[in-house]
Amino acid sequence: MQTVSKRAATGRRTYSPPPFAGRDKAAGYKPAVQTWVAGVSPRCATHPKSLPKISFHIPGFPAIFRRMKKLAWSVLFLLAIALPSAGADDDKSLKRRSVQITWDFKIAVRDGVRLSGIVYRPAEQKEPLPVIVTMTPYQASHTAKQGNYFAQNGYVFVSVDDRGRGNSEGVFVPGEVEAKDGYDVIEFLARQLWCNGDVATWGGSWLGFTQWSIAKEFPPHLKAMAPTASVYPGIDYPQAGGIFDAYVLRWLTYVNGRSGNLELFNETTFWNNLTWAHYTSGEAFEKLAERSGITNTVFRKWITHPHPDAFWDAMTPSDAQFARITIPVLTITGHYDDDQLGALTYYRRHLQFAPADATKRHDLVIGPWGHGGTRRPTEELGGVKFGSGAVIDIEKLHRDWYDSVLKGKPRPEFLKDRVMYFVAGENAWHSAPSFDAFAANRLALQLDARGSTHDVLHSGTLTSAAPSEPARAEIVYDPRRLLDRDAYEERTGDAAYLLSQRSSYVLGDDAVYFHSEPFAQDTELSGIPEVRLWLTSDVPDADLELTISEVKADGTAVFLSTTALRLRYRDDPRNPRPLPIDTPVGVDFRQFGFFSQKIAKNSRIRLAIKFASAPSTERNRHTGGVNVSEGVEQARVARIAILTGGEHASVLALPRK
Repeated sequence: MQTVSKRAATGRRTYSPPPFAGRDKAAGYKPAVQTWVAGVSPRCATHPKSLPKISFHIPGFPAIFRRMKKLAWSVLFLLAIALPSAGADDDKSLKRRSVQITWDFKIAVRDGVRLSGIVYRPAEQKEPLPVIVTMTPYQASHTAKQGNYFAQNGYVFVSVDDRGRGNSEGVFVPGEVEAKDGYDVIEFLARQLWCNGDVATWGGSWLGFTQWSIAKEFPPHLKAMAPTASVYPGIDYPQAGGIFDAYVLRWLTYVNGRSGNLELFNETTFWNNLTWAHYTSGEAFEKLAERSGITNTVFRKWITHPHPDAFWDAMTPSDAQFARITIPVLTITGHYDDDQLGALTYYRRHLQFAPADATKRHDLVIGPWGHGGTRRPTEELGGVKFGSGAVIDIEKLHRDWYDSVLKGKPRPEFLKDRVMYFVAGENAWHSAPSFDAFAANRLALQLDARGSTHDVLHSGTLTSAAPSEPARAEIVYDPRRLLDRDAYEERTGDAAYLLSQRSSYVLGDDAVYFHSEPFAQDTELSGIPEVRLWLTSDVPDADLELTISEVKADGTAVFLSTTALRLRYRDDPRNPRPLPIDTPVGVDFRQFGFFSQKIAKNSRIRLAIKFASAPSTERNRHTGGVNVSEGVEQARVARIAILTGGEHASVLALPRK
């Protein structure tokens, strides 16, 4: 790590004033003559009257006075550390610290394109500091809160518009430009005179993906990363389980061109009407962009890659690259985070391939939050009240973690172990030494379809003992059958969506339910459930959705976890295979979301199995062909039988602590 003393043996150094902040040492820039001495605040060279009046190094100053001065400063230092600090940890004092902004800070990358950023620095910066950088397609100013906060707490924070976005030159192509640009940005920032050579990254969602994408390029001055709710292209977005959703066009419109587009992104009425018009038309999914009129995004390009392949692989670290990522990492996600699968896939792959000493520097926090809650936690979500413990100071956690890995301070008090997770129902934080702890003790419940109907009140059962005889429950779905919009929006628009059972009480032949016996005692379930489902199908492909809930003794229910899968990817997400017709086949559902819930005594577990067929999704036509290009006129009715008992034992495995 480069420090002041290593850069200048004399104890002083030159400071690059703000008007020339875009110039760096490597470019040979000679800043205006000004002395920066430790303990004296730098001033802008364009304001001579504000230059420092005193230098601790005065040639010819009598030695006796220098010794007296040194003694005086030593006494003051001892007094300072002996007396209680009035400002360092005082929240009000911190919030009143001034921050200096450099707007439209230009950063040249390897192909000559100039990116634009906003630099936030402590107004009274006295020495080079670590830099925290985020690269964003959402306009650099959207991280102003974080920029101000980290600058007030002893860091330089830089928010950079991705190329082609905001004030940056070039063209933004999501997933294809962040990695190399990020490398160049980090190395450029490390050369600035206000940086001590250490650079860390910050950000959530697509900004979380960007951090992993940059990390695979291994910029020498990248010292730590803190990805939150990270998108994993090709895994959890834009086609989790092999199924596209109309949201992909909405998001691509948001980050298209140079303007912010936030108002259009937030115009929910427009997007809902577009979705229903497309749904009722029966058009192929690939026609969605033309129907919207928004045809200049990469939507068409993306939907030609319906599963993980070389196109998506190029955006994220390979196995070999994960093995070389040895810097400290702080991963944050939530029980209900839309990108939990992405965040945990990065986490688990890093732990799988990186050296053991590196994985010990990877911390994981999983709270009772949705996607936005990973950055703005709340006490309540979807009608469930988690209590004040769910609300942690995310900025402070980041600050304390950066302090520990960049400044050598103690680990954040909150991080009791390498994994911190919130147990809903108990409403308390727990810790674990590793993620493997969640798979150590499974509660296996076998499905028994005897007596089941399509009515949630007359369901199959989940039992610890094997069913005494085989059984089957059939579900049917016709893609040409349309939902009633009013009824659909009423049951899916419930603000208390984590508690809602409206979908379970809709009678139809496209779903079947299973319930366990009441739990004899309070039981913590924490981890990722799995289901082994035996089935037969009369079509070569279909989409299934499985949902797990806790049903309490009073009949109310709480959502726990869900997953959806296009069955052509049942064996390998990279290599689609048609289902054998009317032949039993075992399918493993392993991409449920992590949850942690204290299941109450006398509660039951509900497993719902249904066709995945929401109006916004790329609905399966059941032909086994190129689904994005098929209209409803090519659709076939699908009949799937869920098999239980005997040689076709279907099993739900719950992660019991």
